[in-house]
Amino acid sequence: MSENPTVEAVGDHNYVLHLQAADGDAVEVTIYASPDVIAALTGTIDADEGKVVEATLAYLLARQGVDDLPAFLELDDVAGAYQGYVEDLRGQLGPSSRPGPDR
Repeated sequence: MSENPTVEAVGDHNYVLHLQAADGDAVEVTIYASPDVIAALTGTIDADEGKVVEATLAYLLARQGVDDLPAFLELDDVAGAYQGYVEDLRGQLGPSSRPGPDR
């Protein structure tokens, strides 16, 4: 697991995750934060994408090692690969991020 992963916004809904593998090698993963998935997770397309990407990184690292992460992935891929991802991230992001009848 990475000691101090960092998330860098690079534009157009893309983020580069800078991680360190168990053997000390630097690992970079690019994530595309699909506006549709952001909206599904938070109830709005105006959410802080960086927070969603950071929560996604924590979610992934709890389930797999840094070396197992692909060089590029989309939030859609994570949602498709992990059945509970959307619900789990909604819980992590807090009640204000959940869609509801008055939002």
